[in-house]
Amino acid sequence: MDDVTASEIAQNLDTAEDKARYDAAAKKLVAQKAVLAYILKSALDEFAEIPVKRIAEDLIEGTPQVSEAAVHQDYPDARPAGNMGAPLSGSDRIGGMPTEDTSIREGTVHYDIRFMALAPKNHEQMEIIVNVEIQNKDMPGYPIPKRGIYYGSRLISAQRGTVFKNQEYGKIKKVTSIWVCEDTALERSDAINEYRLTEKCRRGTYREAEENYDLMRVVVMRLGARGEESEDDAIRLLSKVFSPERTAADKKTVLSEEFHIDVTEEMNREVESVCNLSTGIYDKGKREGLLEGKREGLLEGKREGLLEGKREGLLEGKREGKNEGALEMLFSLVKNNLLSIAVAAKQADMDQTVFERKYKNYISG
Repeated sequence: MDDVTASEIAQNLDTAEDKARYDAAAKKLVAQKAVLAYILKSALDEFAEIPVKRIAEDLIEGTPQVSEAAVHQDYPDARPAGNMGAPLSGSDRIGGMPTEDTSIREGTVHYDIRFMALAPKNHEQMEIIVNVEIQNKDMPGYPIPKRGIYYGSRLISAQRGTVFKNQEYGKIKKVTSIWVCEDTALERSDAINEYRLTEKCRRGTYREAEENYDLMRVVVMRLGARGEESEDDAIRLLSKVFSPERTAADKKTVLSEEFHIDVTEEMNREVESVCNLSTGIYDKGKREGLLEGKREGLLEGKREGLLEGKREGLLEGKREGKNEGALEMLFSLVKNNLLSIAVAAKQADMDQTVFERKYKNYISG
């Protein structure tokens, strides 16, 4: 393996490692209750009129799981989760949300963040299972809403054996999968889209209670270039925190002064990590882009040089072909005594001695 290839592989591995560390730091930062409170307030109607401080302090249960709970599951995990807050009712088998949701068929894909939120409803509190995913691009090669629906479906089916058993479907809890997309096209930036189940009465007047079918929502939050100027607090907060152009000090000032978030030691650490790693990845991207541009430029230069050489050669060949044809015509006229060597040499713009030598070679050949 040559040094250039080895160097490129090493750079790719370093970049992949940095991106993995960035992703981990970003998840931990977003998993802070104060940040999640802003997301819930923007994404779900149930929290729209509730102060952010109350959502963070009273309505997010336990400690949110970060990259701990798996999406796929063939058999429920029998271990209770100590970090998902209060036990969920409805099952003698498991007292809370499972910390693992592995699948022997599909492998393990973890939720970025998963937690339980309490939403006020009819003077009571309704439990909602919330999943938040941090996505780099909003069009990664598949529709984000479809993946969100899949995750939401898994959040519902995984409740069997933990929230309900047998035919106790009435105990199913509402789930929400929220997708935060950092990089998106300008025309889609600063946008929030919600997808949910609704009822359409095709005949008759009967209406089912909404709580019996409104069990899953998918919310896609797109940040993008207009995110930092958004009127939505959550989009503006996340856009500024994820910006590669802002310093760590600037981001912490934004959190504390603009959004009134107490920057704890843990949050300070994650902000520093996100900032440093995003800057490093950004700089590496610039260097890689520059090198790639130089390579492309060199190849393009070679191609242009080759084409130019071919064009010049063709023109030169045509010129030489015309000259050869003109000389042969003059030689023929001299041979047939229609022109003297002196006149023919003059017409060829050639020294008479040189012309005569070429003529003799022509006659002898």
